[in-house]
Amino acid sequence: MKRIIDLATLPEIERDMYLHDSWCDSCNEADLGISNPELYIEGGRKYISGNCKVCGALCSSEIIEKQAE
Repeated sequence: MKRIIDLATLPEIERDMYLHDSWCDSCNEADLGISNPELYIEGGRKYISGNCKVCGALCSSEIIEKQAE
Protein backbone atom coordinates (compact mmCIF):
# COMPACT_ATOMS: atom_id res chain seq x y z
CA MET A 1 0.00 0.00 0.00
CA LYS A 2 1.33 3.41 -1.00
CA ARG A 3 1.27 6.17 1.65
CA ILE A 4 1.66 9.73 0.31
CA ILE A 5 3.75 12.21 2.33
CA ASP A 6 2.97 15.92 2.06
CA LEU A 7 6.22 17.62 0.97
CA ALA A 8 5.06 20.87 2.61
CA THR A 9 5.40 19.23 6.04
CA LEU A 10 9.14 18.62 5.57
CA PRO A 11 11.89 21.06 6.57
CA GLU A 12 12.85 23.27 3.62
CA ILE A 13 16.39 21.88 3.38
CA GLU A 14 15.10 18.30 3.20
CA ARG A 15 12.42 19.20 0.65
CA ASP A 16 14.95 21.04 -1.56
CA MET A 17 17.32 18.07 -1.41
CA TYR A 18 14.57 15.69 -2.61
CA LEU A 19 13.53 18.01 -5.44
CA HIS A 20 17.02 18.78 -6.76
CA ASP A 21 19.04 15.60 -6.13
CA SER A 22 17.50 13.54 -8.90
CA TRP A 23 18.44 11.31 -11.81
CA CYS A 24 16.78 11.34 -15.21
CA ASP A 25 17.16 8.17 -17.28
CA SER A 26 16.09 10.00 -20.45
CA CYS A 27 18.64 12.83 -20.09
CA ASN A 28 21.17 10.46 -18.48
CA GLU A 29 22.10 13.24 -16.05
CA ALA A 30 21.90 13.94 -12.35
CA ASP A 31 20.55 16.89 -10.39
CA LEU A 32 18.27 18.36 -13.06
CA GLY A 33 15.38 18.66 -10.60
CA ILE A 34 11.83 17.41 -10.74
CA SER A 35 8.43 19.06 -11.04
CA ASN A 36 5.05 17.68 -9.96
CA PRO A 37 6.72 15.73 -7.14
CA GLU A 38 5.08 12.96 -5.17
CA LEU A 39 6.81 11.66 -2.04
CA TYR A 40 5.56 8.32 -0.78
CA ILE A 41 6.34 5.22 1.24
CA GLU A 42 5.64 1.83 -0.27
CA GLY A 43 6.72 -1.53 1.08
CA GLY A 44 8.61 0.19 3.91
CA ARG A 45 10.76 2.21 1.48
CA LYS A 46 10.59 5.93 0.69
CA TYR A 47 10.37 7.13 -2.93
CA ILE A 48 10.01 10.39 -4.81
CA SER A 49 8.70 10.63 -8.34
CA GLY A 50 7.93 13.48 -10.68
CA ASN A 51 8.82 14.90 -14.06
CA CYS A 52 12.33 15.91 -15.14
CA LYS A 53 12.55 19.70 -15.33
CA VAL A 54 14.56 19.44 -18.56
CA CYS A 55 12.81 16.83 -20.71
CA GLY A 56 9.58 16.13 -18.81
CA ALA A 57 10.15 12.37 -18.53
CA LEU A 58 8.90 10.56 -15.45
CA CYS A 59 11.65 10.15 -12.84
CA SER A 60 11.34 7.95 -9.78
CA SER A 61 14.00 7.31 -7.14
CA GLU A 62 14.23 5.47 -3.86
CA ILE A 63 15.41 7.70 -1.04
CA ILE A 64 18.13 6.10 1.05
CA GLU A 65 18.60 7.78 4.41
CA LYS A 66 21.96 7.11 6.03
CA GLN A 67 22.20 7.13 9.79
CA ALA A 68 25.16 8.90 11.42
CA GLU A 69 27.37 6.56 13.38
